[in-house]
Amino acid sequence: MAVVLEAMNRGKFGREDYLKYFDSAVFLKTFHCDGQETSIAIKTHFHFIVLFPFVNNKSNQWKLTGRRLLDIGTGPTIHTVISASNCCDTIYLSDFAPQNRETLRKWLKGSLQHSFRSFFQYVVDREGKGELPSDREAMLKDKIVGIFPLDLLQAEPLLPSLFPTFDINTSSLCMKVAAPDLAGYEIIARSVGKLLKEGGHIALFGVPEGSFYQVGSHIFYCLKISGEQVQEIWKRSGFKIVGWMQNASLGQHDTSLSDFEGVFHMVAQKSL
Repeated sequence: MAVVLEAMNRGKFGREDYLKYFDSAVFLKTFHCDGQETSIAIKTHFHFIVLFPFVNNKSNQWKLTGRRLLDIGTGPTIHTVISASNCCDTIYLSDFAPQNRETLRKWLKGSLQHSFRSFFQYVVDREGKGELPSDREAMLKDKIVGIFPLDLLQAEPLLPSLFPTFDINTSSLCMKVAAPDLAGYEIIARSVGKLLKEGGHIALFGVPEGSFYQVGSHIFYCLKISGEQVQEIWKRSGFKIVGWMQNASLGQHDTSLSDFEGVFHMVAQKSL
């Protein structure tokens, strides 16, 4: 906690930190390394991120489909849209940090010196259709329309790009990082809601309560927010919660890298 307080005193929280200090390569090595068994929320709870609500619901009550999907705050990794690629026609990736968008472009072109093979393997194994990880990766790349700047602190987050509203929005570990406080989180939720068509869905993965995470030597701020507060804010923002899963078990968790408590996945539908 002392290192967090030191970072707060230095003022190293906020959007400029991502432009100056966020190292995409270090982030991938720390949290998304192939074969790594200790990465936060990625191995222990990977099924929460990539499968629910696309292929992990046997009742099919919440299984989402739609023509167009926007992933909000993709970061330098593509794990959030692997399963979604089977459920939509086109995928739009987005992020605030230029270095993250460049990392995604390198992956799309095949020049990124980082492998996501274990994540593709995980998905195709659980879908059980005999698909090769390399084929699934190629299919995902074919469906990606582009990689776009996104600023959740703006009323129109995707400007200067303009798009028709989307059928599905997905987001993982992003909105609580952008929000300065609970009121700011609600403003973000309402702005994100404008990107969805009426009746469209958002699939949101997050970690309750965490106030920071560390990439390399740098500490990044997160809004401390509970699962109950997340649900209430989205309800007030014009959404109906149609799916909620929360797990307080952390498995192997290096608390020096983040102080989050458990994981959740929410599916909410924009009111008609």
